[in-house]
Amino acid sequence: MIRNSSAATEPRRATVARRISAIAFLVSMCALLFTACGGEQPANTATTTNANRGAASSANQNQASVNANESAKATGPNPTAVIDTDAGTIKIELLRSDAPVTVENFVQLAKKGYYDGLIFHRVIRGFMIQGGDPRGDGTGGATATGRPLPNEINLNSPLYQGGYKRGVVAMANRGRPETAGSQFFIMHGDRSFSQLPPNYTIFGRVISGMDAVDKIATAPTTTTPTGEPSRPVNPVKMKKVTIQ
Repeated sequence: MIRNSSAATEPRRATVARRISAIAFLVSMCALLFTACGGEQPANTATTTNANRGAASSANQNQASVNANESAKATGPNPTAVIDTDAGTIKIELLRSDAPVTVENFVQLAKKGYYDGLIFHRVIRGFMIQGGDPRGDGTGGATATGRPLPNEINLNSPLYQGGYKRGVVAMANRGRPETAGSQFFIMHGDRSFSQLPPNYTIFGRVISGMDAVDKIATAPTTTTPTGEPSRPVNPVKMKKVTIQ
């Protein structure tokens, strides 16, 4: 019985061995399939990572290029605002390096068409002409973003030496630069700081069209409700403001 038992065990051992071999074969095949489908990914991690690093490096280089281009734009020629009015065309060089946020505010408003159709509602001969108020009476206006503008006045800049000069363009406000919105003024004559305190951010200067400014500033006016003789009898309209 023992022998028979022993004899019966041998075939069972052989069967078990075959089964183990079969299982081992299947495991090895699964391992090969796993390797082929994705098991090699960890082995390629360095390659993948290097590729990602290469892509990241390329992206960084591209971003650096974009930043450089943006920087070049910021330091390139100043943009020009062209104000087409009933009295003629006024061209203003926008002084981006002196007042970048204020210039951008004006540019964005102009590009939106904000100024198109508005009037110069306040004109004082020998002083300035003022416009940019959608209400047309000096009580309205807003920035392009709705956020306050920063104080970009730099009294050490050549722009502010000797006061506000004829042809200078600055933002109107309620006494502080941070309260400026969309209203701006163009100087018709010179004003020292004793006459006009340095509370108004200069962001441009007229490079062409002072004759139009002269026409607007010297046109007949009437008094405002506050008694100031600055309300134009026939207000001049800004038909279109474009940026070049």
